Amino acid sequence: MSVQDENLTTFEAVYYPQQVPRSAESLTYLALIFDRIHFPGVYLPTVDIDEDATRREIKRIHGLGPLKIEIAQMLSCMDFACHARYVRDFCIFDGKPGVGGVLQDGARELTLALEELVFGPPPKDFCPSPEMGFGKGVPASEGHPIEAQVNGPSWLSYPANALIVASSNGWPLVNDNPSLPIPGLPQADLKANAKLLASMLTIESIRLALPRLRGLAPKELQEVRFELSEHVKPFRLAMLKLSKELNAAITSGMDLSQIQKEAKFLAETSVYPELSDLRKTVEDPNRPWHRRAVDLAKNVPELVSAFATLPKSLAFAKLFASVAEALAGERDAEIERQKKIARSGLAFLLKVEHRLQG
Repeated sequence: MSVQDENLTTFEAVYYPQQVPRSAESLTYLALIFDRIHFPGVYLPTVDIDEDATRREIKRIHGLGPLKIEIAQMLSCMDFACHARYVRDFCIFDGKPGVGGVLQDGARELTLALEELVFGPPPKDFCPSPEMGFGKGVPASEGHPIEAQVNGPSWLSYPANALIVASSNGWPLVNDNPSLPIPGLPQADLKANAKLLASMLTIESIRLALPRLRGLAPKELQEVRFELSEHVKPFRLAMLKLSKELNAAITSGMDLSQIQKEAKFLAETSVYPELSDLRKTVEDPNRPWHRRAVDLAKNVPELVSAFATLPKSLAFAKLFASVAEALAGERDAEIERQKKIARSGLAFLLKVEHRLQG
């Protein structure tokens, strides 16, 4: 695959609500849909940490009483740091040690706009000054390196930061917390962004294949992504191909929710029928085992008499020839079946469904 094809089939997104995924279910969906998910300005330790001591510290802070939202999110970062080594290939934390989150230009102004959306306009002559970040050391396995810490933008400056990064890179903004508003910004031209449309189709297709999803622990997720890796690129290409139909369905003036409805409709009318056909191909071979048994049974009288009348070596040779002939058709059918499965980009959805649904 060329570098151009590789770039075309690499799906990336920015997580909006907070500094780490809100749940195992959210993390699992993100891992199945995207190659990389960005958490802008967040830093998690890049050195080995003492996980038991970190969990004890989390428990100690929880025991102090009601927590501000910044502290609660900081504790979520500390907890996620205990698993980060399993997900660093697709969870991208681009912050730096020693600072309270790395903010983009314009993040402070957007934070103030977001605060007004949440709390309403400030009183007259009041100048809001929201917290912009946090930082906390965590116990290291050895020594006291500066890298043994978590830090990130605050609960309001993080989503502002995420929105800026998503807009500047043309990446989808993923929000699994509908109670958190998104400040209005000029909407990107979705018709010109095939990967963004393909990402929307991917989300709807995953939902179609997995209406109920069991959340996986980061270590399990690492294993599943490895198992599914060979099926991801064909699936991406299938979604990009289908995105042309979604593009054609988009008319001027459509808002994001209307485009999402079109993506859902396409998934139901184009992806689901092909997925059902592929599922039948996987589950119902052209020549099932009972047919093979019939083919062999037809030869039983001849084989029995052969054993009685032929030298033993020739009898066995005739038996093996008969078995080989009976199974040859099945072998050819199986090869063709596997080719059909391999040609379909939706094999990824079948593998996901088999591996995760429960």
